[in-house]
Amino acid sequence: MSATTDQTAIASEVLQRYAALPTANIGDAMDRLGIMDAGIKPVWPGARLVAPAFTILTRSGDNLLVHEALDAARPGEVVVVNGFGDTTRALIGELIARRAIARGLAGFVIDGAVRDVDDLARLGLPVFARAVTPAGPYKNGPGRLQVPVAVGRLCVCPGDLVIGDSDGVAVVPRQDLWHVLGAAEEIFENEARKRSAITGEPALDASS
Repeated sequence: MSATTDQTAIASEVLQRYAALPTANIGDAMDRLGIMDAGIKPVWPGARLVAPAFTILTRSGDNLLVHEALDAARPGEVVVVNGFGDTTRALIGELIARRAIARGLAGFVIDGAVRDVDDLARLGLPVFARAVTPAGPYKNGPGRLQVPVAVGRLCVCPGDLVIGDSDGVAVVPRQDLWHVLGAAEEIFENEARKRSAITGEPALDASS
């Protein structure tokens, strides 16, 4: 079964400004509460994403709903999967990644496992997950699309902004986008001033 929501696109200016910020500053701007646990990490070095969430709730080790999401998600969205932290079966691999790229999707954040990480790196698709395993998934269901999900011990709702970098994943509730953005930019610039005082180099602002 699936559900859909009518989400207004996040302005490109907002996405660009968040893209200039590290997840650490974004998390600090949310009282350090909006960060997924350390088990959710990039599966290849340098992966980064900033995109609204398309959410999936699926049975452990089963990716039937992931296949459905590839057709239902909109270009620019990141597929966020509650796989119940199961690390015995990979929910995505190279072929799903290629389909996601063809659909214009931003990447995946999975509370579960993935495989084909060398291919994911070569393709340049940002993927954050709890584990890597060569074992493939089942495709029986059940599951839900576009419902609130728990991923990395954090609630993610459809349309929330997901930011991932080398440190991990932050999630900004859609209704808090502007407030958190302003606070995170202020933190970033304050840290830049402190860094400049230490190094003697000019401070950068978040738009640099």
